Amino acid sequence: MSKKHLAILLIEDDPIFAAALQALLKRKSIFTFDLLHATTFAQADKVLLQTQFDVILLDLTLPDVSGLDTLHAVRKRGVSCPVIILTGRDEEDLGIQAMKAGAQDYLLKGEIDGRLLSRAITHAIERARLIYEREDFLATLTHDLKNPLIGANRVIELLAERKIGDLNDEQVNLLTHIKNSNWTLLTLIGNLLEVYRFEKDLDTLYFEHTNLMQIVNNCMKEIAPIAFDRNIQVTKEIADESEAIVLADADSLSRVLRNLLDNALKYTPSGGQVKVSVSSSDDIVQLSVSDTGPGIPEEDRKHLFERFWRGRASRRHTPGTGLGLYLCQQIISMHKGKISCTCPSEVGTSFVVELPRENTILAG
Repeated sequence: MSKKHLAILLIEDDPIFAAALQALLKRKSIFTFDLLHATTFAQADKVLLQTQFDVILLDLTLPDVSGLDTLHAVRKRGVSCPVIILTGRDEEDLGIQAMKAGAQDYLLKGEIDGRLLSRAITHAIERARLIYEREDFLATLTHDLKNPLIGANRVIELLAERKIGDLNDEQVNLLTHIKNSNWTLLTLIGNLLEVYRFEKDLDTLYFEHTNLMQIVNNCMKEIAPIAFDRNIQVTKEIADESEAIVLADADSLSRVLRNLLDNALKYTPSGGQVKVSVSSSDDIVQLSVSDTGPGIPEEDRKHLFERFWRGRASRRHTPGTGLGLYLCQQIISMHKGKISCTCPSEVGTSFVVELPRENTILAG
């Protein structure tokens, strides 16, 4: 039985270590391979535009980019193959963080031998294949669940508006609760589909000059019935001089704002307030969503944007997948922007999104 043949990209700035790594693989690998070596991310970037690989071996300390930014830079190229991190013993924590950020494995440079490296590559490829099949199944399943929920909500809306027949106030109230629950499910389904989209097919983004105010108005209109049902006042505050035009994928930014509004409504008690603010400068358009909920503990805030992470309070009291804020960060990162969370007082949370008016994402 012939050995499997792999295409490997090694991104490592130390040529001596790179040569030693290749020699180890030649002696001990259980597969044949072609290995391309890049010493900087700029070199790797050119290769990634032209060639597909089965696995990437990535040093996180390169001359032109370092730390987790190195992994993010690779992922922003739309690379879906598994990535194995090469790190020193004094940077083992960074390797663990990289795995949380999407790397398949990490290896300590001083402890690598040929058999270990060969096995790590084989296992990483197999794990990536299994994850892809699982997520592909979940994407298909969630897509199939979406349309029936939308159809059910349309019927519920007709009933609640008494367009099909007369109902008493208690029945209308019950239907409204069912409709709001369905919208919560639709948000969760949408997050799952969007995460799959961003991680598997980044080229589906369509950037154009977009009026952020139109997105704000549309999203506020969508959540108005839910806010009314929960007795929460939603307001907007727009700076007079604000010209909120950004180069963006409008659908994706709408997803970000819907997620932030959904979170704000979820954690704000009855009688509370949610405020959407937009301001701008020559270079930046800033969007913020603030609420009067209980706030987020400091120890939880540092994990907010991690994949599948949910705080203790949200796990106990609210439905969710832990993907909403992770998705928001992925989208904003693709727009060369920033998203952050602050709790300026003992009560309330503010999520702030900063977007450049013009960015270079289309150019690369």
